[in-house]
Amino acid sequence: MKRRPKPPLPDHARVALALALALLLALALGLRVVHLADVARSPFFARPMIDGQAYDTWAQAIRAGTAPARPFYQDPLYPYLLALLYAVFGHQYLAVYILQLLLGLAVTALIFDTARRLFDFRAGVAAGFFAAVYPVFIFYEGMVEKTALAVFLFALTLWATIRSLRPGRWPWPLLAGAALGLAALVRANLLAFAPLLVLALALRGTPRLRSALLAAAAVLAVIAPVAIRNSLLAREPVLTTTQAGQNFYIGNGPHNRTGQYEAPPWVRANPAFEETDARAWAEQQAGGPLSYGGVSRLYFRRAFEWFAAKPGDFLRLLARKTLLFVNRTEVPDNQDIAFFARYSRVLRLPLPGFAAIFCLGLAGIILFFRRGAAHATLALFFGLYAASVIAFFVLARYRLPAVTALLPFAGGMVAWFLDHWRTRRYRRAAAGFGLVLACLAVTLVPLRRADRRAEDAQCLANLAATYYHEGDTAAAIRTWREALAIGPGQSEAARNLGIILLGRGELDEASRLFEQSTRSNPDNPDNWYYHGMTLERRGLLADALAAYQRAAGLNPAEPRYAFGAATILQKQGRYAEALATYDRLLAEAPDNPLVHHNRAVALHNLGRYPEAAAELAETRRLGGPVNPAFEQQLRQHFP
Repeated sequence: MKRRPKPPLPDHARVALALALALLLALALGLRVVHLADVARSPFFARPMIDGQAYDTWAQAIRAGTAPARPFYQDPLYPYLLALLYAVFGHQYLAVYILQLLLGLAVTALIFDTARRLFDFRAGVAAGFFAAVYPVFIFYEGMVEKTALAVFLFALTLWATIRSLRPGRWPWPLLAGAALGLAALVRANLLAFAPLLVLALALRGTPRLRSALLAAAAVLAVIAPVAIRNSLLAREPVLTTTQAGQNFYIGNGPHNRTGQYEAPPWVRANPAFEETDARAWAEQQAGGPLSYGGVSRLYFRRAFEWFAAKPGDFLRLLARKTLLFVNRTEVPDNQDIAFFARYSRVLRLPLPGFAAIFCLGLAGIILFFRRGAAHATLALFFGLYAASVIAFFVLARYRLPAVTALLPFAGGMVAWFLDHWRTRRYRRAAAGFGLVLACLAVTLVPLRRADRRAEDAQCLANLAATYYHEGDTAAAIRTWREALAIGPGQSEAARNLGIILLGRGELDEASRLFEQSTRSNPDNPDNWYYHGMTLERRGLLADALAAYQRAAGLNPAEPRYAFGAATILQKQGRYAEALATYDRLLAEAPDNPLVHHNRAVALHNLGRYPEAAAELAETRRLGGPVNPAFEQQLRQHFP
């Protein structure tokens, strides 16, 4: 039987809706303006951090027409949006923050209307209020980072999907599919929702077949240009990005102990290096060049091999990731919301956080899942999104889009409690309250987390690195020292400050800092490498060799670690061992002039003078420096 559309709202109801929405938007705008004004006085306002810096650099390259012509490693929509803003307003960040503020207002309106359509006016007001004041939304809207765009597009997808499941006009499934396609270009895991969207519309849309086909066509229309571009450049099928296997291994490998982002030792945790570092190790493991898909598949294989070898470890990690996803903690990545509260009055307010929204939202999903197709679809969207994040690794910004699916149910629970209180059904209200408390207990499960001071120190270390790249070495040193005062032994601060002091010849303090960095993060090969350099300068050759070898063991694909070890072997007179290392390095990188030069020295000391002369000639041909004293010494044996 054909479903009848709802009768139009009377005028007084329309006025009430408009007034409620206006008040919610005013509240949302006020909080965001105050937050933005506060953050504008912080050192981070015009200094995007890590991923934000990578997006900013990429956007400038797009605008200048110098972006590399290769398949996308990271999701492309946000940097292209930045490039458009820079083209219109110039390279300044205020336009980015204002746009994201407007997206935050749109999210508030979308969640308000989604909850109103699923439940009633009161649920819409409650859900809209939570969206307006949710501090994590506000935090990410004030950063050069793609999360605000992902949240908006996912909220738009949910809203259009709910409208498509009710009697209405044909544009809604088209909008749902287009929004989902765009969302997948911001977070690739959202592409997993396409089959669910099409299936939901095929079963319950109006009309069913046309709605499903329109949504599918819209998703394909958005994704197809990116997929075609990627596939042509890669010469193999690539949908949106080439990093699926790498990310899967990061979240499901022997180097991940927390369920968060923990890069393996051979990958520097910076978007500028992640792709090349991951590829270098994969090709070293494979023994030769790999395609983009080949690199991804190798990482998938390594993850599945770890599953098979260590099923208990895998299950423990999966359980931790699940608990981490539902935990009240906001797992930091580029920046930490708790640290940023020092700059923002809004973030210091006692606003409802994830625990409040999760306990109400999950209770709502349990109570209202069977109320209708729209409720079930929204609940499935939440469950599928949670699974898509848990399958990789958990961060606050990865989890955040799921909140848009929880908020309508949280609003529905508020309306449900009001109904039961008004009708004095206290027993049922108490049962519902017990359900909420049970859901709250899930999010309050204690997990061993990083010390608060360590998170603050990490944020300061990130800021110091930005100062350094800007050329303000004094500010960088001052900020690294501040980071170390807050979190003694903070690995990045200790290492980077140690590198500067090593360059200045302050060996004692540099050595102390590198010892701290290796203790706090023994899995980082750079810590051991620079520690080895300091030990070598101090004449402690055996200790330096052990440090270099430790670095090379952690990342066999990085030649400078093995090169450092080989130079120590030469200084110890172990020329045959050094020569074997140089041979291996040249097999992987035959155009390295430094390796050719040192190989010439090793051959000379082994009495193989003609080969040494040939290596020296190759060094000169490659443009490398030649030690004149060594060359003169070689000519005495081989003129």
